[in-house]
Amino acid sequence: MTSLKKIQRSAIFILLTVTAATVFSACKKSKIENENLELKPNSTMATTLAAVNPINPLANANAAYDGFLNAFLVKSGNATYLVDGINKRDKAYFWGQAFMITGLIDAYERNPTPTRKQLIIDLTNSFLNQETYDWSWNSWTDDIAWACIAVIRAYKVTGDPTYRTVAANNWNFAFNRGWDNVLGGGLWENMDKHTKASLANNPMIISGIFLYETTGDANYLNKSKQIYSWFRSSGIYNTTTGVVNEAKVNDGTIQYSENSYNAGSFINAAASLYKNTGDAQYLNDAVRTADFVVEKWGVMNQEADACARGIAKLARENNLGGKYYPWLVRQSIAVWNNRRTDFNIANNDWRNPTPGGEQFAMNCISMVTILNVTPEQEIVSVPTGTYRLNARHNGLSLDALGGGTTNNTALDVWGYGGGNHQRWTLVSLGSGLYRLQGVGSGLSINVAGNSGDNNAPVVLWDYNGGGNSKFYFSSPSSGYYSMIFVNSGKAADVAGTGQGAKILQWKPTGSTNQQWQFVAP
Repeated sequence: MTSLKKIQRSAIFILLTVTAATVFSACKKSKIENENLELKPNSTMATTLAAVNPINPLANANAAYDGFLNAFLVKSGNATYLVDGINKRDKAYFWGQAFMITGLIDAYERNPTPTRKQLIIDLTNSFLNQETYDWSWNSWTDDIAWACIAVIRAYKVTGDPTYRTVAANNWNFAFNRGWDNVLGGGLWENMDKHTKASLANNPMIISGIFLYETTGDANYLNKSKQIYSWFRSSGIYNTTTGVVNEAKVNDGTIQYSENSYNAGSFINAAASLYKNTGDAQYLNDAVRTADFVVEKWGVMNQEADACARGIAKLARENNLGGKYYPWLVRQSIAVWNNRRTDFNIANNDWRNPTPGGEQFAMNCISMVTILNVTPEQEIVSVPTGTYRLNARHNGLSLDALGGGTTNNTALDVWGYGGGNHQRWTLVSLGSGLYRLQGVGSGLSINVAGNSGDNNAPVVLWDYNGGGNSKFYFSSPSSGYYSMIFVNSGKAADVAGTGQGAKILQWKPTGSTNQQWQFVAP
């Protein structure tokens, strides 16, 4: 968890809608905001070369759910609970327990089996029996907010009125205790009254809207609107960039940050308010922050649970799947590819393989969430074989610079001359993933340094199974394909129009300089 308070408190919280043809100069990229990879469920690609391949099937989501339980679930007597780590078998703390139950409810909603429903009952009952039904002992507003989210969502699954009553009582207590007019309003993060923070105010909105939806009591809606209005005007939220900062300190200063937890909770809060009010400001704010997240994190390398849930909700409820499902798919591909296969778990860095040894439950629940809130999609598959690859915007061919055959040889485009440095063998890796191997060098195309950044060079390198040498295809137009690297979520991009233009990675835009035609050599 990158939020400042969570770091301090515990070490374990440690394809494409085609745009107008756009030409990039070698010295400067044009900004294109369209992220639409047009990955639509059950879509048909209009091409004779490509087929489709399912991504994020239910089997993967189920495997992540089962793996998480195998690693972190304990049943002892009448108690059912989640522990801190694979080897650290202490019962997870109040807030963490609630946060992880919420992720397991995401999995139930994708695959609502009786066994999963019973687990939610067992976990919720054990949580209440352990922590009591009255949480006034807990001085942290965000802890109570997340417990309210878990328990009210458990009510929606089970219909048990006790859960709704507990959530309502504790939400009202937290609001009444935490809200005052210091700093113009807002909820204190903790009763030490040092900060009014994102991580307290936005989860209180989320849980407040759940209570409104399940009780019909407008008090919850009105107070959630009240929290949001203060938060938006407090200076914590940047209404220009969509950045959700950390907190407002009691001296009036802002704690600045750009972390995914705060952004995701804000998106969820704003989308929830829009759903229940129709006020376009909420939708516009949610979209602005979701766009910031998509731009900043091609593939996540910090806690992603809140962002995944918030962006999926925004897309699902507002017909924005074409805009945001491609980002969710990129995350799903990366986390699955970089998981630990013994448990089918992954930590929060989805750009690199999850290592063996100790892993903590709070760092692994995001994989469960992303695979369960992302609908199964279809992406393009292309027959394996040897090809030359022509860039659509200029007709030039993918080329190993100077005919190079050694690691770190740059790639560019050049007029096709028939040499082996311009011939590429497409190798299937299964599950819709591929690598491209140079015929002349035997080396694979690779994002230098496993970078997640725009403008990182694409070079030749020995294939070692890393996600920076693996890609999948999208198809922005019949007969043309974009190559999306697994570990960055970025596309192979030609940074210029003439011979010698280098190949870099850049966020997927659908532009013709990211589209490749596979031609028999």
